[in-house]
Amino acid sequence: MSSIAPKISVIMSVLNGAKYMEKGIDSILNQTFKDFEFIICDDGSTDETWSILEDYALKDNRIIPIKNEVNKGLAYSLNRCIEISKSNILARQDADDESDSRRFEIQYPYIVSHPEFAIVGTSWWNVDADGTKWKYQPKTDPVAKNLIWDGGFMHPSWMMYKDKLAVVGNYTEGELTRRDQDYHLVLKLYGAGMKMHNMEEALYYYTNDVNTFNRTKNWKRVKGLMWIRWDGYRRNHFPFWDYIVVLKPLAKNLLPSFITKGYYTRKSKQ
Repeated sequence: MSSIAPKISVIMSVLNGAKYMEKGIDSILNQTFKDFEFIICDDGSTDETWSILEDYALKDNRIIPIKNEVNKGLAYSLNRCIEISKSNILARQDADDESDSRRFEIQYPYIVSHPEFAIVGTSWWNVDADGTKWKYQPKTDPVAKNLIWDGGFMHPSWMMYKDKLAVVGNYTEGELTRRDQDYHLVLKLYGAGMKMHNMEEALYYYTNDVNTFNRTKNWKRVKGLMWIRWDGYRRNHFPFWDYIVVLKPLAKNLLPSFITKGYYTRKSKQ
């Protein structure tokens, strides 16, 4: 790796990804925009993830593998990647998804020319297990209030300003943010007076399988998401009547699975 800072620092965390992570890694290495470093944190894997990352690093010196000896969660792992990153522009990628080969070529010039945005995400393709895909177009310029009913962003499609994330302490680590740490980060940034944007181009392919839904039916996640909502609403000075939505994760988890699964499927295809 050159001593000159790359234009982009790509950050990724992976846990037991030996069977699936190559597609995500390769989609970054095959970007038409080449000036980046790729920091990948093995978050305490017990399979062959680490040896695969070491092999990748031998073949491409843009890859910087780091390792947690035990599983610490996504927020902790991404913060480790941010800590050693050399660029002020960070890009996310998940191990089980893919990026369009032109993603950085399109997204990087946009965020550099729009420093008013702390985060620039993209529209995305939801991809079913059988390969069926459909585009999801989020709001291009969501505000904090939009996040009451809609997540608003695809986390692994983000490019971000490192110095702006530092203002709010990066990702929040802890059991309550072990899931949905991206939602909390966005609410923190809005609470600090920053802006976010979604590009209309669909530049990310999100794996939408049965596990996507199953991860939402989890009581630990419900507890964490309720706290994230309460803390985020407080930071953004939402009126008291909005706080009833803090209970939305609880209500959703109490509903029969066939109802919530149907709702989730319809919403993802809107």
